[in-house]
Amino acid sequence: MQTKTLISVVITDLDNTVYDWVSAFVPALYQMVREAATILQVSEDALLDDLHEVHQRHGDSEHPYALLETRTVLDFCQRHPDLNPKVALDPAFHAFNRVRKVNLRLYDGVLLTLEHLHKLGIPIIAYTDARVINSLFRLKRLSVRQFFAALYAPQHSELSLNLSETEDGFVHLLDRDDRKPNPQTLIDICSDYGVSPKSVLYIGDSIARDVYMAKSARINVAWAKYGTVYDNKLWPQLVRVTHWTELDLARERKLKELAKDVKPDVILDRFDNILDVYTFGQHTVRASLGGRL
Repeated sequence: MQTKTLISVVITDLDNTVYDWVSAFVPALYQMVREAATILQVSEDALLDDLHEVHQRHGDSEHPYALLETRTVLDFCQRHPDLNPKVALDPAFHAFNRVRKVNLRLYDGVLLTLEHLHKLGIPIIAYTDARVINSLFRLKRLSVRQFFAALYAPQHSELSLNLSETEDGFVHLLDRDDRKPNPQTLIDICSDYGVSPKSVLYIGDSIARDVYMAKSARINVAWAKYGTVYDNKLWPQLVRVTHWTELDLARERKLKELAKDVKPDVILDRFDNILDVYTFGQHTVRASLGGRL
């Protein structure tokens, strides 16, 4: 009988690995646009075009209150100088929050697995390219923040972050240009926790970014295949308003070409499948939580 690999530290992607970000964000954004288009008396397409422009300007598709920076809303403010645009568009923002609240859920098996690993004393590290403030919101909203030892993410154009979140050592801000797939970041995390890559498991939903990166760092990697399964219509809707530029899309095509022959060690149909494949044990953790901020 083959011996299971002993894992001492788990590093996991967040969006579409721990929770279904696509199914929560895209319907919420489009419901907000519908409500806002009615208030502003403009077409939804015009508003989507404007949001696309704002997202590209900020390099982020999940920029807080991006709607208020759109050309359409700025024009509306000029025509109605006595109106507070945030107040006028409050029903649209409420619609976004309402739909997101309904759809933002942990994937099956995530909660029990995080609880189990936490009880075993296994450090669970979140590593994401998403804006820190949004990732923290989701971890807290889903009541799993307490199971994670740290969050590694690039600093965006604005910090938009309560300093207490960094001062307690939980948030590790990477360079703004430090994006996946950067195997050195995974190697650095291993160093921070004093463990060999051979005793680390990385979990992620993207072959080109997550699996390719972990393989390059010689870390055990499980592909969250379940994170790629959602309503087919949502992806083109996301691309419609994405912050990705032509250069970003060209880079993505190149990454997919580089990663076309990469195979994960394990394919997951559920997050908790990792408990069947690996064994988890405590390691003498040497967490050097300073020096990254």
